[in-house]
Amino acid sequence: MNITLKEQITELMRTIVKEELRKEPSSLQCVTYNNQRALINQIFSLQEYNKGTVILRLTILDSLYSTNAAYSYFAIENIANEILKLGNEEQAREYFNQVVLEENDSKGIFSIHYGLRKNLSNGSLQMSLLSKYAYYVLGQDKNKYPLGFPIYDRLAKEAYSIVYKMLEIEPSEELSLTEDTPIEVYIKALKQLKNTIFNHDNLFEGYQQFDVLDAYLWRMGKFSHGNLSLILNKEEYEKFIVNIQLDITSNGGLKQYKSNMIQHFNKTSAVKRIKEKDIFDFNTAVVICLRDTRLQPFDSLERAKYLKKILEHWRYMTK
Repeated sequence: MNITLKEQITELMRTIVKEELRKEPSSLQCVTYNNQRALINQIFSLQEYNKGTVILRLTILDSLYSTNAAYSYFAIENIANEILKLGNEEQAREYFNQVVLEENDSKGIFSIHYGLRKNLSNGSLQMSLLSKYAYYVLGQDKNKYPLGFPIYDRLAKEAYSIVYKMLEIEPSEELSLTEDTPIEVYIKALKQLKNTIFNHDNLFEGYQQFDVLDAYLWRMGKFSHGNLSLILNKEEYEKFIVNIQLDITSNGGLKQYKSNMIQHFNKTSAVKRIKEKDIFDFNTAVVICLRDTRLQPFDSLERAKYLKKILEHWRYMTK
């Protein structure tokens, strides 16, 4: 195993914890994702626990994380009913913690199709939304639940496989990017990755280990998709777009935009990674710019040093 590379990953995780997770939202210059987390935590800290509270939490999570539960009619109410069947708030926490520790969703709430489609067929699985609910529930007592709950997320699944290849480790589980991986398989896979990277149980003491791992994987995924709007604040994002020198003012619609992008990126070595026919959307263009080592996308940003660390690691990880 490449110990040096593993240490590089844990060092980047420490930097993320120091620069973002450790700070109060008010000191984060309105970085959208972290302030969303703070808002959600306030809702999960409410003392009153009833169906209305659970529905409010699920609705906020669905909206801020775009998990699309609302597209299945009555899904949120159905999910709330299943959560309430777990018992009181503490019993719900214990159940979600048991799912993590035993890798077993014994009541099957992660494998239920919630709600209805327009044609009255079964609604959708809601593993992503439920995992986020469990994440925030366990996050209310970090000392009692030091592992936390891993957020079921496509970005994390994509980054997971890349990190394993980078470390030259054979994963115990394969996470499908095209199908819904069962929650038990997902937890087992993330546990293996956590245990592979973290040197000992007390690493990141005071922070839930799955939270730290998710923070790393999520940021790697955001860079890979060229979507930094939740990582940067408004001022940073504006400077970032100017720095990467994208022509965003031209008229002529998508066809003209695609033509402009191809012309622009034919001048760079980074374009070789993506076929011309694939250069048609803004996020793909951003990814190409991030890969171009001649560009300095975070110059003049207040958090430039921190963001450059993430960028350098991502470039190495995806080379």
